[in-house]
Amino acid sequence: MLYYLSLPFVSLLDFFDRGGPVILILFIVAIIMVTLLVERTIFYFNDLRSLSHQRIKEVQDFESSNRWVRNKIKLKNISILDSESSRNLLMIQGLIALCPLLGLLGTVTGMIEVFDIMAITGTGNARAMASGIARATLPTMTGLFISIVGLFLLTAIKSSIQKATLETKHTIETI
Repeated sequence: MLYYLSLPFVSLLDFFDRGGPVILILFIVAIIMVTLLVERTIFYFNDLRSLSHQRIKEVQDFESSNRWVRNKIKLKNISILDSESSRNLLMIQGLIALCPLLGLLGTVTGMIEVFDIMAITGTGNARAMASGIARATLPTMTGLFISIVGLFLLTAIKSSIQKATLETKHTIETI
């Protein structure tokens, strides 16, 4: 039973070994990116509604006959809503853009290993060259996969937050 439970970990360690050190960096970047995406999802489901109600309530509770001051209070609350809604989105976009570049770095380091093996053993040792080629292609595939999944998740979360924020902005502006 313990053997079957340890198989995924052995496979993951083998994947890290075959992909080289860049795979480990990509794994860390993916963990950071997923953590930030989960934080934005939690914000959408838990905090956005209460933040919207607070901003609307502050505008409604503000009593002033001065139209200019009232508009500034509306703009302040819209600005707070925008800033809270867009927190960490640029960081996530940067990590998404970084993943394919790290994959390319893994490709370059893997190809350097292939050329080193070819220089030492010649072109006849296909088994030795295969590990270098795997080390060159696995980081590229991993970087692209992480980037594509992150892009889809970011787009879904970002559009949901923007839709809810737009409704709140419209409500604030009409008060």
